[in-house]
Amino acid sequence: MPIADASVWAGGARVVEDVAFDRVFETASERGGFAWIDLVEPSEQELRAVADELDLHHLVVEDVVARGQRTKLETYGALDYCVVHRVLHRGDELVDREVHAIVTDRCIVTISWGGRRGLARVRDRVRAGMGALEATPQTVLYAVLDEAADELDVLAREVHEQIEGVEDVFFGQEHPPTVDIYRAMRRVLALQRAAEPMSAVVGRMAERIGEEHLELRRHLRDVDDHARRTAARLAGDRDLLASMLQLASARVAERQNDEMRAITEQQILQNEQMKKITSWAAIIFAPTLIAGIYGMNFTHMPELHWLLGYPFAVALMVVFAGGLFLAFKRRHWL
Repeated sequence: MPIADASVWAGGARVVEDVAFDRVFETASERGGFAWIDLVEPSEQELRAVADELDLHHLVVEDVVARGQRTKLETYGALDYCVVHRVLHRGDELVDREVHAIVTDRCIVTISWGGRRGLARVRDRVRAGMGALEATPQTVLYAVLDEAADELDVLAREVHEQIEGVEDVFFGQEHPPTVDIYRAMRRVLALQRAAEPMSAVVGRMAERIGEEHLELRRHLRDVDDHARRTAARLAGDRDLLASMLQLASARVAERQNDEMRAITEQQILQNEQMKKITSWAAIIFAPTLIAGIYGMNFTHMPELHWLLGYPFAVALMVVFAGGLFLAFKRRHWL
């Protein structure tokens, strides 16, 4: 079984000697403490073995096997089933990691994917002691939630600083960096999906804890405060990025309109020039046609022996050319 760790806790501390998995629940009962099993990428058969040991509801097993669950806290009698999403850095990308926790008074089973060590940092934190908090299954769940909230807060601050850099570039350049804006938006949305539901989960967990655990409830309120602050920062960043995208689209549209206006003005100018060229070509064509006819030198052309033939031809050219000039001028082609 892919067990990152199996331990028994009693008297607020971890039992020193190693405990085999098949005896971890029995040993916890003998010591009057609780068992903590940290599973990494278990198979369905392995999950069902744990389910049989804890007599889990079949809906819990189905949710764990299916994965892809939203952040939530569900109760099945005295059992709490919690799903929380951790967001981690993997190079330049943010990767979502699901963590499932099954909590009873005598044990907690944590299940994670994407790493062999499981919740090693949480285990080290609980082992080192948590101040006034006594080690209990509920305290371990608090540590898981607190770790996830702190990771989200750190990443949200980093993304906020990146957005401020993109904003400076955005207002300092003619061409907005829309690719950087989209990448920042993806990061914000990835963090928001994990951060927004966390406050409700922490609040519901605090309601499940009695007044005798006042210190734990105070710590949960602190996690709730961090989660709310992170969610509010991310919501503001998302709105800012959306406004930047809208402004970038408006700037692109404005630039396209300017380019289309320039192209239209150029086309109008070309049309005016073509009108003038066409008009002068037509004016020149009329005298050329008359001169061409008279230049054919046919034998039977009465105008060749007419005294007024030459002045008549010239006058005809002038009349045709002048008439066309006046017609084009009236139409504002010239």
